Amino acid sequence: MQDVVMLPQVVDGFSYNSNLLWVQGRYWPNAIAQMDILRRAANFRARWFVFPDDIDQPIQPYDTAYYETQVNGGSYLWGLNFASISATNGGEPAETTAADLLIQIEDSCTGIPLYQDYAQAAGNSANFNSRCLPVLLSQPRLILDPGNITVSISNRTGNVITCQLLLHFAEPCRIITEENRQKALRMIGGAR
Repeated sequence: MQDVVMLPQVVDGFSYNSNLLWVQGRYWPNAIAQMDILRRAANFRARWFVFPDDIDQPIQPYDTAYYETQVNGGSYLWGLNFASISATNGGEPAETTAADLLIQIEDSCTGIPLYQDYAQAAGNSANFNSRCLPVLLSQPRLILDPGNITVSISNRTGNVITCQLLLHFAEPCRIITEENRQKALRMIGGAR
């Protein structure tokens, strides 16, 4: 009979979240289990991207704002947060929730969107009472080279809305070996 090898529990920010209910069969523990390889990997670093990056850039009524960024190829998109910050209607403050906005995220290399259609931002927001922020994807999404990401945020109200979408990535680190360092030094010395 073979011995069963048990991997030690990963101790990170996910395991420190005391607001989570670790009930077997629920979404959160299953999504965390899908991230186990990334949580144990030593050659990935956390990277965050915010859309829009300027908080003073509102989305106009019935308009869609498009953003693009580039991540390192081989990165994984694993979670997101959304916050609807404020809204105005004719210069007057108006009520807003994340349900007033729709989002879509797409890997430009494959053209495959994250959601089948635009998703309501409320399910990915601080306004959503999921107690599971950031919202985890059911499985981390691999982003291929060249790593272009397209984000669309649509305002479906008559209000001018200020909001932000935060994407969480695990980005591969470039390991510098002595051989690579020497090669880079030779290239720099040869360029002079």
